Amino acid sequence: MSEPQPADVVLIADSLAVAELARELRDEPIVAVDTESNSFHAYRERVCLIQISTPRRDVIVDPIAVDVGPLGAVLCDGRETVLHGADYDVRCLHRDYGWRLPRLFDTMIAARRLGRPQLGLAALVEARFGVRLSKSGQRSDWGRRPLTRAQLAYAALDTHYLLPLAAELRDELGARGLADQAAADFRRTARAESRPRVFDEEGWRRLGGARELDRSGQAVLRALWIAREARAQAEDRPPFKVLGEPSMVEIARRRPGSPEALAAVPGVSPQVLRRMGEAIRAALSAA
Repeated sequence: MSEPQPADVVLIADSLAVAELARELRDEPIVAVDTESNSFHAYRERVCLIQISTPRRDVIVDPIAVDVGPLGAVLCDGRETVLHGADYDVRCLHRDYGWRLPRLFDTMIAARRLGRPQLGLAALVEARFGVRLSKSGQRSDWGRRPLTRAQLAYAALDTHYLLPLAAELRDELGARGLADQAAADFRRTARAESRPRVFDEEGWRRLGGARELDRSGQAVLRALWIAREARAQAEDRPPFKVLGEPSMVEIARRRPGSPEALAAVPGVSPQVLRRMGEAIRAALSAA
């Protein structure tokens, strides 16, 4: 089974192509599905790609460019969908589109039931097909456009091998009398609920080193924790990209009294100072 090449991957980004794909999938009793989100690059995470493989081809749908409602009507109608490590995808699809995948087969769960020593998709694909999947696109910003052909080829690999892999795992589950237990696991995963993001103002207490700070240091850390969240929301950036948690704890520990001392704290770059300098100085002054 050959890997998809950049020129072979079909990107669907218009309503006519989505409707055509939905019609095509109605004739497929089982399809492989995966998603890519932008959690490493945005405060408000969203599904940025939906990858689908059938026995005939691999396609990638761009939900930023097009309404994927017609696709959901097919994927959620009771046909079997194969995913790997489906919990996260199930939650994201339910959060963004209200979708449920009632007949789900999770290759990670199946491998766990079978006692496979390695559960990652790359390990399972290499063991079964002798193909080593690239990890070069793991931290891509999937919300940015345009997407490169290399990104699309990388994303397509997440579903390209799932159908034959699922067939092998299904046979082994049946042969070992584990099919019913795995099916119960699949049903639980399919019911996973999306969790709304709720900011905990006291979450700073869980940071490494927070308990060792004196009361003034803890006051600084709490103020930085809240200020960072506000800035992350305003800029639609993940909080860790606004100001790293080790840097927050170190600022609270040192309580630098000059711009030079603040700039000497590890992780406090010129970019951090532009974004958070005023908030950091306010937190230090208040404490």
